[in-house]
Amino acid sequence: MSRALGRYELLRPLARGGMAEVYLARRRAAGVEKWLVVKRIRAAFANDVRFLDLFVREARLSMSLAHQNIVPVFDFGRIDDQVFLAMERIEGKDLGASLERAAAALPPLLAAFIASECCQALDYAHHRKSPDGTALGIVHRDVTPRNVLLSWSGEVKLTDFGIAALAGDATTKLVGTPAYMAPEQARGEPIDARSDVYAVGLVLREMLTAQRARPQTERGPMIEAAMTGALVAWRAGVPPAIVAIVDRATAISPADRFPDARSMLAELDDFMLAERAAHKSEAPARALAAWLADLWVGERDDRGIDGEVAGDHLVSFLDDGPLDVVGTGTQRSLLATAGDDESPAPPRKKPVTEEALAATQVAGQASTDAAATTAPMGRRTTRWLAPMLLVVSALGVVAVIKLGGGDRTVEKPPVVVAHAPAIDAARPDAASDASLLIDAPIDAAIDAAVAVAPRDAAATKLNTAPPKLPDKPVVALRKVTINATPWAYFTVDNDPTQHETMKTLQLAPGKHRIQFSNPVLKVERTVTIEVPEDRDLAHVERLGN
Repeated sequence: MSRALGRYELLRPLARGGMAEVYLARRRAAGVEKWLVVKRIRAAFANDVRFLDLFVREARLSMSLAHQNIVPVFDFGRIDDQVFLAMERIEGKDLGASLERAAAALPPLLAAFIASECCQALDYAHHRKSPDGTALGIVHRDVTPRNVLLSWSGEVKLTDFGIAALAGDATTKLVGTPAYMAPEQARGEPIDARSDVYAVGLVLREMLTAQRARPQTERGPMIEAAMTGALVAWRAGVPPAIVAIVDRATAISPADRFPDARSMLAELDDFMLAERAAHKSEAPARALAAWLADLWVGERDDRGIDGEVAGDHLVSFLDDGPLDVVGTGTQRSLLATAGDDESPAPPRKKPVTEEALAATQVAGQASTDAAATTAPMGRRTTRWLAPMLLVVSALGVVAVIKLGGGDRTVEKPPVVVAHAPAIDAARPDAASDASLLIDAPIDAAIDAAVAVAPRDAAATKLNTAPPKLPDKPVVALRKVTINATPWAYFTVDNDPTQHETMKTLQLAPGKHRIQFSNPVLKVERTVTIEVPEDRDLAHVERLGN
C-alpha cells in the first residue's frame, strides 16, 4: 500500500541521490487527482544541519524561479523530521538515462536544441534579482544530463538547484559532479555564470559524441582531470560549426568562454537556423518528441496507476492530523491553499428586536425562545454553556410590578443580549475563531419594555408595545491573507494564537502588528500592516532576503 506524507501520497521511488530520495506522488482533493514528484531528505541526513540548510536553500531558490525551462517547485514542508519538496512531474525521461539507452550520438540539430533550452533556463536564473533589485548571482553548479528532463511532448526542463551558489557564498568546498565541473569549480576558486556555460558545453559534447568528455570512473582521477580541464579527443563526423561552439564553451580559462549563457544561446540559434535551412526537418521540439517516443517505446510510465500500490520499501511517516482522503496534513507547508485554511467570517451583531425585549415580560416564554434560538452544539462547544445559561437567566427574570395607590414602581434587572455564533463541528478550531458578542445593559430600552398598563382591576398583563430600537453600527471585518516566503509561523497583535502561513483571517480595518517566526532559518520579524475599510488584503512577507 502507498504511504502518506502530509497532503501527498507517495506511490513509488523514482531516484535516490546523495542526500535525497525522489518519489512519484499524487494528491487527491475534491475528486481531482494531481500527479507530482516529492523529493525528501534521506533519513540518514534528516537531522544534519548542513544538509538541511542545502535543502532549505533549494526550496528558497526553486520556488523563486518561474520559467518554462525550469521544473517548478510549488511546495516545501516538514512533518516532524521529514523534510520534503513537491514539484511538477515531467512526463518523460531525463537526458542521462536517454543517452545511456540510445548508446549513440544525437542528431546535431536535436543536441543543439536541448543545449539551447538549457541556456535559456540558465540565462533566466543567472539574471534573477531580489525584490530590491539586487542581482542574486545564482550559479547552478550541477548541470548534468541527469538534471536535464525531456518530456514526451518535446519540452526541455532543468532541475535540481539544490547546490546552487549565490553571490557572496563561500566556494571553498568542492560541490557538484566532477565529470561536468569547470576547472575553477574543481579547484575551489570563485565561480560565476561561465562555470554553468562550461557544464552545458560538456553536456552538449556528450550528446554529439555519445561519450563523456571525462571518461574516468574513479573520483580522484576525475577531479584531477576537472582541475586541469583535460578532455578526450573529438570523434570524427561532428559538424565543425557546432564543434567550435563547444570548444569555446569548454575553454579552460573563463575569460576565453562565452561571457554568459545568452551569448552561447545566440550561437546555438544561428547553428540551428543554418542546419534547418540546409536539411529540411521538423521543428526541433517535435523531432525531440519523436526521438524519445522511438527510444522508449513501450516503456512510458504516464498511464494511470491503481489506487493500491505496493509500498513496503517506503518508510512510514507520522500523521499530523486528518486531511482529504490520504490521511494526514502537512504541519509546515509553504503553499497550503487559502481555501484549506481560510477561517469563516465571524457572525455579525444583530440589533435588539421587539421580540427580544418583549421576552423579558414572561419567564416561560423567554426560556422557550432562548432554547429555540440557541446554536446547535458541536463536540467542542461546551465552552459556550456558561454564557448561554447566563443569557437564559437574564431573559427569564420576571419584572416585579407593584400595583398600588397612584404609584407604579418597576424593579428591573439589567438585560444582557447575547448572540452565540453557530459552531461548525467539522472545523475543530471554529470555536476558537468565534467570539461571544455581548451588549451592555440598556436602561432606556428596559423602561419602555416594561411600561405598566393603566390601573385596572381586570388588567392582568402589560399591553404597551416596546419601541423599535435603532440598529447599532457594525464594523465590517475584512479578509486578510497572511503569507511568507519561505513558510513561517505568525501571531497577530497581542493574540497569542499561533498561525501558519498561508492563512486567511478576519481583521478589523486599521493597523495590526504581525509577528513572523521561521525556526529553520532562525528568522523573526515584526511588521505593521494596515487593513483598508473597503477591500480585502493579501500580505506576503519575504523572510529569505
